[in-house]
Amino acid sequence: MTGSYLNNQEEPSKNARAFSLTEVMIASSIAACLITGVALIMSSIGSNLQNQKSNSIKVNIGHKLAKAYYNINSESVNSYNAPNYGRAASADRLKSKFNDDISDSSAVFCLGRDEVNTIRPVYIPLDNDIDSRMLDSPEAFRKHLASVMTQSQSVFKSWRGVSQFKNGSIFILSNSGFDGFIAVRAVYDIDFHRTTSPEGTYASVKRYSWNQLTDYYDIFYPAVILDKSFSSIFSFYEKRTRRILEEQEFEKFKMAREMPFYFIWWPDPTFKFGNSSLLAYSHLSEISSEDSNNNHELSYGKLAYRSNYFFTVPLSPSL
Repeated sequence: MTGSYLNNQEEPSKNARAFSLTEVMIASSIAACLITGVALIMSSIGSNLQNQKSNSIKVNIGHKLAKAYYNINSESVNSYNAPNYGRAASADRLKSKFNDDISDSSAVFCLGRDEVNTIRPVYIPLDNDIDSRMLDSPEAFRKHLASVMTQSQSVFKSWRGVSQFKNGSIFILSNSGFDGFIAVRAVYDIDFHRTTSPEGTYASVKRYSWNQLTDYYDIFYPAVILDKSFSSIFSFYEKRTRRILEEQEFEKFKMAREMPFYFIWWPDPTFKFGNSSLLAYSHLSEISSEDSNNNHELSYGKLAYRSNYFFTVPLSPSL
């Protein structure tokens, strides 16, 4: 029995054989062809993406803006033509930081402006006569900031409902731990700047903390005229209880039931302007004041269709 069992176990090994040299060579040739084909395809895709989506460009924004934005002594910055999906990754990273800042904040104030912002304090004084709870709107905060930091008066402008200023700053505040002061967790600057070399619009969003640039993303929209292609980036909805004050012009923005809130739009690096774009911008900014008064959505130019970087932010997130 033992000998028979061993013999039976050895029989399969007598019939087993390895691949012949010809078979190995054919299999290797097929594998090499497949690898070469995939490499050529990936190279072609990468080359097309680089040429179409990742082309960098040198934009002249002037020494003043380069210094104020990035603290560099130059007239030009290196940016990317839109649409650019690599730049969208930078925008997503900044979006995550923005959401983190908001979640840990006590108040958020969006201030409209046209000129460059140089006001990025670490702490904001509170007068003994003022209750911080009275800072219940962007305008109330702007007035207080102007009273304690007079240099801000020439930077930030008054607005209600929808900001009609092309640029803006978002002040994200938190508890300071000191009597008589509010801490500034971060300041976000959103800027659009028309350029002539090359012609177009340079857009950027920058985060500052302790008056230092911590993160940003930018994008260049070729041959886009600023005044005709971009409208407001902020709208603010006040509490319904403010309807006791009859103000026809602002009635449509008194909609918040519990907490005043903002709509905020950031420039989208993936959007393509021009006649070939699926969503043309040209008609969005040509909205009459009559239509605007009848429908609050028209007053900010249907910006919901312009950007994937849209935020709904309460004025006091911690509440």
